[in-house]
Amino acid sequence: MYWKYVFTFIVASIYLCGGSDGRILRNFETLDVSTNEWKTLESMKFAREEHALVLGPDKKIYAIGGFNGKHCLKSVERYDLTTKKWEEVASLNCPRRSLSAVALPDGVYILGGYDGENYLNSVEKYDVEKNEWITVQSLNNRRCAMACVSSADCSKIYALGGYDGAAINVAECYDVMKDKWELITPMNNKRFMHAAVVITIDV
Repeated sequence: MYWKYVFTFIVASIYLCGGSDGRILRNFETLDVSTNEWKTLESMKFAREEHALVLGPDKKIYAIGGFNGKHCLKSVERYDLTTKKWEEVASLNCPRRSLSAVALPDGVYILGGYDGENYLNSVEKYDVEKNEWITVQSLNNRRCAMACVSSADCSKIYALGGYDGAAINVAECYDVMKDKWELITPMNNKRFMHAAVVITIDV
């Protein structure tokens, strides 16, 4: 049997911000893939690395938490693609670096991380309309530097691996409607600082 897979990707621009070149950066840049040119945009308000970056359900870019070279951050800012400006929004309930983030239609979720003393299992959701972070059900395992993805139908979040003082292979699944985490089959290998992606194929 012969199967033919057709992938269609529509990408206008790629955005990146912060990080380190030996110094913690505020820089914000975009790559126009049609011209293969980088353009410098307005810098973030705060320099940060080990932060999370997602496109929220309001089509704004959120830079969340991170590390400024001295302290773990609870600050959050978002970039408006129309006005081309950064603005501060409500801060996290807990400062954290090396966190993960997933954007769903009902808000932006941030998971785990490290607060400078402890590995975290807490999870917060940003309500765009109310401009507030709401604490939801915590992960079963404390960890940072994990990979997190959402299911194609946005009903579940998967937290995979991470670091709690050592690499772990723990995998969990969050049911958005039930606000409940469930342990699932562990990964074959322990790992942290990795990445994961969900691909849906119609056959």
